[in-house]
Amino acid sequence: MSAEPIESLISRIMRQYDRKPEGWTVLTDHKGNVLVLGPKAGYRFKLISLNPQEYTGVGMKIDGLHEMQRLADGVPSYGFRPLSSTEAEEMFNTFRQGAQSKLINEILKTKPVSMWQLRKRRPDAVLGGPVITHPDLSAISSSQRELEARLAVEADKMFRKKYPYRASIYG
Repeated sequence: MSAEPIESLISRIMRQYDRKPEGWTVLTDHKGNVLVLGPKAGYRFKLISLNPQEYTGVGMKIDGLHEMQRLADGVPSYGFRPLSSTEAEEMFNTFRQGAQSKLINEILKTKPVSMWQLRKRRPDAVLGGPVITHPDLSAISSSQRELEARLAVEADKMFRKKYPYRASIYG
């Protein structure tokens, strides 16, 4: 399989998520690596930060989905959960008090919903996540190390082609 720009992969993943919003897991590390595991397919990304709110990069579909899904056994599904204004206010207040675990656990027990359901419901707030932070996704297996190296090369090539002036800053 070849690497693709993340923009096209994210669109594909979001269509899959909209069809079945349950059973997703997102893992990330501090080196720009992201592992997205869905009920039927998994993807690995290499991200390059353009600014604090914008990324570019490449990714690809991965094999060994069931092996990777074992990493997140027992973790609530990643997804978007609508909140009422009361729930959102309560959540913010519990963050201030440092007692958020019970409320967040309750919210995470609810089923995630599709993007079209969010648009239809028009909730006051939305909780997205959880995103699991792993110290180093390449440490998961030798195949993940090889994939990370391959994606890093492809992401750098794409970045230099798409953003030559920004890339020139990095030599």
